[in-house]
Amino acid sequence: MNREFAFPGTRPRWAPDRVVDIAHIALEIEVDPVKRTVAGTATLRGAVIAPDTRAVELDAVELTIEKVTVGGKTAAFRHDGKKLRIELARPLAAGAELVISVAYRSSPRRGLYFIAPDDAYPDKPSQVWSQGQDEDSRYWFPCFDAPNEKATSEVTVTVPEQLFALSNGTLVSDRTDAGKRTLHWRLDVPHSCYLITLAVGDFAAIETQWRGMPVVYYVERGREAEAERTLARTPEMLELFSTKFGVPYPYPRYAQVFVADFIFGGMENTSATTLTDTVLMDERAALDYDIDSLVAHELAHQWFGDLVTCRDWGEGWLNEGFATYAEYIWREHHEGRDAADLELEEWAEMYFGEDTNRYRRKIATKVFHEPIDIFDHHLYEKGGRVLHMLRHYLGDDAFFGALSHYLTKHRHGVVESRDLARALEESTGKNVDWFLSQWVIDGAGHPELEVEVAWDPDQNLAKITVEQKQKVDAQTPLFRLPTKARFRVGDQDIDHPLDIREAHHVFHVRLDQEPSQIIFDPGRVLLGTLKVEKSEPLWTAQLAHATLGIDRGVAALALAKRGGLEAERALGRSLSRDPYWAVRGSAALALASIRTASARDRLIEALSAEVSPRARRMIAQALGHFIRDAAAGAALASLVERGDASYYVEAEAALSLGKTRTQRASEVLRLAATRDSFTDVIRSNAYKGLAEARDDSALGLLVEGTRWGRVTHGRRAATMALAQLVRGRRDREQRDVRERIELLLTDRDFRVQAAAVEGLCMIADPAAIGALQRLVDHDLDPRLRRRGREVIRDLEAGTSVGEDVKRLRDEIAELRTTTNELRERINLYIAREATPARGAKAKDKGKPENVKEKAKAKDKKKKKR
Repeated sequence: MNREFAFPGTRPRWAPDRVVDIAHIALEIEVDPVKRTVAGTATLRGAVIAPDTRAVELDAVELTIEKVTVGGKTAAFRHDGKKLRIELARPLAAGAELVISVAYRSSPRRGLYFIAPDDAYPDKPSQVWSQGQDEDSRYWFPCFDAPNEKATSEVTVTVPEQLFALSNGTLVSDRTDAGKRTLHWRLDVPHSCYLITLAVGDFAAIETQWRGMPVVYYVERGREAEAERTLARTPEMLELFSTKFGVPYPYPRYAQVFVADFIFGGMENTSATTLTDTVLMDERAALDYDIDSLVAHELAHQWFGDLVTCRDWGEGWLNEGFATYAEYIWREHHEGRDAADLELEEWAEMYFGEDTNRYRRKIATKVFHEPIDIFDHHLYEKGGRVLHMLRHYLGDDAFFGALSHYLTKHRHGVVESRDLARALEESTGKNVDWFLSQWVIDGAGHPELEVEVAWDPDQNLAKITVEQKQKVDAQTPLFRLPTKARFRVGDQDIDHPLDIREAHHVFHVRLDQEPSQIIFDPGRVLLGTLKVEKSEPLWTAQLAHATLGIDRGVAALALAKRGGLEAERALGRSLSRDPYWAVRGSAALALASIRTASARDRLIEALSAEVSPRARRMIAQALGHFIRDAAAGAALASLVERGDASYYVEAEAALSLGKTRTQRASEVLRLAATRDSFTDVIRSNAYKGLAEARDDSALGLLVEGTRWGRVTHGRRAATMALAQLVRGRRDREQRDVRERIELLLTDRDFRVQAAAVEGLCMIADPAAIGALQRLVDHDLDPRLRRRGREVIRDLEAGTSVGEDVKRLRDEIAELRTTTNELRERINLYIAREATPARGAKAKDKGKPENVKEKAKAKDKKKKKR
């Protein structure tokens, strides 16, 4: 299902006109955390661009404008609540200098957020923080609120004396007077105004260095150890990116600040990143979890997004795609390619899910209602995968050399996709217009590939047949796909290039001898769906010996689809012997899909023997596939009851226990729901497990779990579990749950609101349309409004998936389990009958050796009678 991304009537959005080139913006403000106000003066200095300029317009939403001066003289102005139009005393020629000062005050509803404790959350810190992206700086100071306007900045902010305030750049001065503290920050590198930041709170500062430059972490007092643990690898990341990108970190300082209730995971404010405090790790969480991807992503933005900025939001992938791909670059450096490739697979799953279940769109597009609409899995994850393909097409030296040229050429500037294309061509000599056209600018979707691999021993030829099966239309093209095939000959990998340009291709590759492995697209570089047909020995050799972990994992899943005793044995060997934890985990999931009793027993044994918590988590996940299996349920229940060194293993076991729907599942999950944990992960999965167990008696517990005052992660999980329990039903309990979830649409926690929208989508009851429409009409967050509109559209069209489909899938899974058990018994019976008993006499040789021969013998006896 590929719906249109843009709603009817959506018009293209272009970068705004630039009447004035702003060179510098200075804020002198006072922030009152108790009254939740900001007041002061914004001064903008620049030069006129357009000839005969008579007026200047600034973005100023819900600000009270008290006075405007131009060149020190009072100026006339009009303010409609959104735009501030300043009339100039006389027309100004192009190049004329201009200084505008605006005195204003505000109680912002967006852009600047005021956090404080209340009766439900008495331990919450008192903080104030900004979030400008995409167009919300206009809510707390007047500005040209568009990414194509860049200026140096300074923020002079006055706060209560016990608090600290962080902004961009370096601290020029810090003074206290009459119970108030005034801090002056300045950044002499031009940047877009959505990157101007303010974070106010009682922060502890943890100081370190990189190449003699200050690197500082700010965190609520008492949580210093968590901050150091969470951000410890920041200096190493600074070194890596400065080297890889070919441009040293371009600012005089790098700070990261943790704040409460942040509405994103992180925000790359120039030289001063903001991070949500929910990611602060305790020691147990750090056992098998890190937030390196988030830290690397926001740090990489200091180059891609801050130093070089997309000209308009339709080109936002030039910010987010590169920052996402930097996550891969870091993981590859720190843990190796196998670990980095796991990120690629996660990105693909997120993008494919959005493409299939929500919409298909071009990565670069001007057609959107709000800029935040395009901050999705197409922009981030697909953008990162596109850059990975580009890297493999160009080669490492050319790719990173081209990035250095691109950053140097456009330093402090704004860019579009064509600027990247020209920089790549100038640096490498390769015209990549075709590549960016099909993947970013003109094309949408992805290839759907079917590949068949065969070996001709007479000709010593490998034959690889490739077909593109996607529907080619106005959006989705026939792709050109440079890739390769990998052959294992002896103990050597031989890579052969393939250039796929047509719907059907047949490649012949001559080799000296028959290869033990033939791998199409090693490393799964191409973004697309892939079905490969080849012999079982080739899959088995790939599982056992492929160079890349991701290729061994692919082989595990392929063998599971084939099934049979030999496939199960190969997967069992991989589960116990593969050197990489993720491949052992893939083998576990593959065994789960086979669903035989012997596969289950292998998993139960591995659950106790596995030392890697990450692999153990995947084994626990695999056991959840054995629905109504007492042995699997008992193993999972035992793990949940005794606990695990890892939060995540314990949480995964709880969810899987619910999926088994075994006798003690509900009892044990209620126990797990009492346990506190990092990001409330154990309680959250206990809630999800109760929904998977179809335990209607848990409705009261889950309703209580949504209550204001509980941990946000658990509240969201309880909301979704409630929806899952009543999905597709139309009874009194469904109505009560639906109405409870509708109330959460107005919750003060954005993430709980988002869960409520998804919950109503899951319930799929058109009766929720009214509540969703009120959200769309009145909520300030455009992310909620966008998703609300999508759900309303689906409910009106009747396209949501109902509970009957989910139940049918579960019944098929149970039937598959029963069928596999029967097949296993038959195979065992055949094997026993085919093997002579110990001490059998010579005369027994004449007896039938298998079931078919016994049947024939019986038929002969019947005929004789």
